[in-house]
Amino acid sequence: MDLETRLAELESRLAELEDERRIRDLLARYGYYADACLDEEYYALFTDDCVMDVSSGRPEDPYEVIRWEGQEAMRNFMAVRTAGHGDGFAGRSLHMQGNNNSIRVDGDSAVANNYSFILHQDGAEIRLVSASINEWHFRRVDGEWRFSERKRRMVGAPDTATVLRASEPSGGDA
Repeated sequence: MDLETRLAELESRLAELEDERRIRDLLARYGYYADACLDEEYYALFTDDCVMDVSSGRPEDPYEVIRWEGQEAMRNFMAVRTAGHGDGFAGRSLHMQGNNNSIRVDGDSAVANNYSFILHQDGAEIRLVSASINEWHFRRVDGEWRFSERKRRMVGAPDTATVLRASEPSGGDA
């Protein structure tokens, strides 16, 4: 193999590793921004046409799916969510994404599958609020990776298997 071919292969592998690193960083910032109540920074992680399709986790029906599409719908949902930025949330929750991460990059789109957990402090007690399976879709926008879709299902949800399956990255329509 000649030097130019080897160099091209190395550059390609390095670009893929850098994309995966940036996606892992995006997943880390997602939880941190949510917990620190950094709303504008949180919204900036998403594409304008983002989709959230998540199990509610609410005690009355933890498997109920809540779905919203677009930044405006997400902002409206976040403004009225039950875990609002009041005494019950700010500084007392830990969103943890990235456990058992599997990331596949295909050009300007990518898919990650992982587990996530939310811990919440009530007085001296720390309790597990949520354990879920995720399928994240990403799109590169102006050179930066952004969330375009998230599917989250609580462990035990009837359709958990659909989120556990390995997805192929889409061409930007996710």
